[in-house]
Amino acid sequence: MAANYWESSQFQRFLLTRFELAEIEKMHMTQLTANELAYLKIYFTNLIALVGKRLHVRQEIIATATVYFKRFYINNTFYDIDPYLMTTTCMYLACKVEECPHNIKQVWNESKIIRFPYDVPDVAECESYLLEEMKFYLVVYHPYQVLIDIHEQANMPKASLQAAWSIINDSFKTDMVFVYPPHVIAIAALFLSRVVDQGNQSDVEAQQWYADLNVDVTDVLQVVNELLAVYEVWTGYVDEKMPDMVSRYIADIAASC
Repeated sequence: MAANYWESSQFQRFLLTRFELAEIEKMHMTQLTANELAYLKIYFTNLIALVGKRLHVRQEIIATATVYFKRFYINNTFYDIDPYLMTTTCMYLACKVEECPHNIKQVWNESKIIRFPYDVPDVAECESYLLEEMKFYLVVYHPYQVLIDIHEQANMPKASLQAAWSIINDSFKTDMVFVYPPHVIAIAALFLSRVVDQGNQSDVEAQQWYADLNVDVTDVLQVVNELLAVYEVWTGYVDEKMPDMVSRYIADIAASC
């Protein structure tokens, strides 16, 4: 395992430029509008979280499963592997990697709450495809620990920590994990959390604290803007419509092949 993020495969192999990410999104937008693509990201992030909560796993494990899901579909479409099957497979693998293993039958059983017409052998087979696609690079660094470290150092109120934690959860509904390091996302989440709870710091103290962090403010503000954008798109999201949208999307891909 890499000692830190900058030496990890996450930085060296999975960090993309904004241009590279835009090119990947073009592949998925041949049959989808920009909003529909955003809705799919929200939908499957929610499904992964739902399975994770039924398994009573930590939020970091849910986040790892979400990153695996995103990594697989960098070079693949929903037609290549059913995303519902991949949802369960990513959760099963993330539990093992994060040292919280669950029996494959248990993960399969809890996945019945989503549209899941598969059996245990299907999950096992899909895991091999997932591992091969990621070249067995499985370590994922998340913003959560960075958030906790910053929170303790800055002596921020608990309400700010909770608000920022929720914002980080929401960040996985976007693809910013491919563009920004974890510490940038964590700082952006703290920045936004001050809108929710001003905390005990004065504005002068807060400005000095952000200055002392020595991060690129441009990147932080870009993350903030992307989060605000997904919140705006979220207002048009209707969960009940998503299964039909997924089916139509897969059918459109099949027809174009």
